[in-house]
Amino acid sequence: MKFYMRQKVFSFRDKFSIYDDQQVAKYHVEGKVLSLTNKLTFSDEHNRVLLHAHKPVISLLAKYYIEDENKQQLAVIKRIFGLRPKFSLQLENKMLKVSGSIFAHSFVIEDGDELIASIQKRIISWGDTYEINVTDAYDPALSLFIVVLLDQIIHEKKHH
Repeated sequence: MKFYMRQKVFSFRDKFSIYDDQQVAKYHVEGKVLSLTNKLTFSDEHNRVLLHAHKPVISLLAKYYIEDENKQQLAVIKRIFGLRPKFSLQLENKMLKVSGSIFAHSFVIEDGDELIASIQKRIISWGDTYEINVTDAYDPALSLFIVVLLDQIIHEKKHH
């Protein structure tokens, strides 16, 4: 399945939509203004909250916890120190590999040799625009929210 995500350049808070290949808004992401733990919510097209994410107040490298609507932890994504953007992703008692290009313009999420998602950032666009290909191996909402958090972590690093 192919999705598209574009963040607005001038926005007081994180709020944007994720579109399918027909340009229909399927999911929405919203961040809390002035939150120490940088809380984000992920909703479907009917504005039902599906997932939540937050980071710990203190952490050496960026880390986010992903929870379902019942506050049950589903995944933990952590930045790994290195020249290229790398992350560890613990999902359902599995460790998935997330690796990116040196300039953070493309990423892949893999479970061993199995591709879960690929992300390609458009170089020339107004705002950050991504094309995301998600396989049917995992929940597309969770896979897309992981992509959102990867972008969030990279932007946090650039601003610090």
